[in-house]
Amino acid sequence: MMLSRGFNQLLKPILPTSMACIRWLSTEATPSYFKLFPHNFPHGGPPKDPFFINEKQLRKEYRTLQSSNHPDVSSDTIASSNINQAFTHLRNPYLRLAHLIKLLHGIDITDDAVSKSMIAKFQNASDSNAMAYKSMLLQVMEAHEQLEFAEKEQELDELEDENNDRIKQAEEKIESELEKEPINWDELITDAIKLKYWVNIQNGIKDWAPGKPVHLTH
Repeated sequence: MMLSRGFNQLLKPILPTSMACIRWLSTEATPSYFKLFPHNFPHGGPPKDPFFINEKQLRKEYRTLQSSNHPDVSSDTIASSNINQAFTHLRNPYLRLAHLIKLLHGIDITDDAVSKSMIAKFQNASDSNAMAYKSMLLQVMEAHEQLEFAEKEQELDELEDENNDRIKQAEEKIESELEKEPINWDELITDAIKLKYWVNIQNGIKDWAPGKPVHLTH
């Protein structure tokens, strides 16, 4: 298969971005989405609360919060918008971890320049890291091919199971990292960047339809 230009670019070594370009954020200026859901995060969020969530319970609290903050009930449209945004982030393991890193460590890894810099740092740390990253990208490309050439939804069952296992293993590793003192933020950031790929594949599977173009963001 002819690889897309985007995937070919991913396989090339990433040149380190100057750390001076990374925008370090004030942790005080970042509102906590975890605190908006006190029943699910009674201690204000990880590491005092588990990183794993019960999505059913999170959705239940979301509906309760929305019922009392909906624009039709309350004039506070900002509160309703914040609740929606918080729910979107907290139910997605990558966005949940990205928010935690931004909240406690002051780095926005959803910023493309920051992400590229951290990937470069990981790859340049050792040859084994560089090989591990390339191997992961090959798995992503294989998943892309399966999504692109599938003719019916059942053909994606195995891919979905494999990818769900990857996400579960990633979350277990993140949970373990958050229990350590001090927290190794570089390791967590690397875990988050890897998790982003698996979550994007998960979204690609959910959005799949016969004949629909496959777009996996990176």
